[in-house]
Amino acid sequence: MKKAKSVIKFLLFYAACFMVFVSAGYLYLSKEISPAENSVSDVPYTFPEPSGKGIMFDICGDKTFAYFDFEGKKLKIIIPPYDDFSDKIYGYSIDFCVETDYSFVAALVDYAGGIELGDDEGKTERYTGVQISELLSRTVETEELRREIITAIMKKISDTGIDDGIFSYTVEKTETNLTVPDCYNWNKYIKELCKNGEIIN
Repeated sequence: MKKAKSVIKFLLFYAACFMVFVSAGYLYLSKEISPAENSVSDVPYTFPEPSGKGIMFDICGDKTFAYFDFEGKKLKIIIPPYDDFSDKIYGYSIDFCVETDYSFVAALVDYAGGIELGDDEGKTERYTGVQISELLSRTVETEELRREIITAIMKKISDTGIDDGIFSYTVEKTETNLTVPDCYNWNKYIKELCKNGEIIN
């Protein structure tokens, strides 16, 4: 009988000690664990405004220069009067070169959603990229037509923007030193640049 009482007392003592240790551990941990002080920012990641970049396009031997003035929010187009331009043209840096054919013009027009050109009778007609490509391929003196097409493309982009797929298309489908990181985030600005776009020569 005495042995049984001793065993019961021992078990009760052991249970009491266990409860004390568990309670003490719980209180200690609840004090130590506190909500993280760093909260997730509501401000999205931002990227710096790109610096001005110039691209010399060589399309079937006809060159056109475009300077993307991100700071001034302008797109400046130059039709080079001759080929002797390497690093700069009229003071603008030539940062990238794109060598391609009329398929690029077709893609550019289509990514912009088509353009409108006036005919000899003063009527306006809508053109797809393929139609513009065919028009250029059968025109002997293309400079005047190129000016009309460039003006129409800038107007369309200034109105509705352009699918940013044109940048990856340029990198992947043309001969160029332009890379995707180079033109990353350009589409955010292109619409406003085209609103203030002009052919300066």
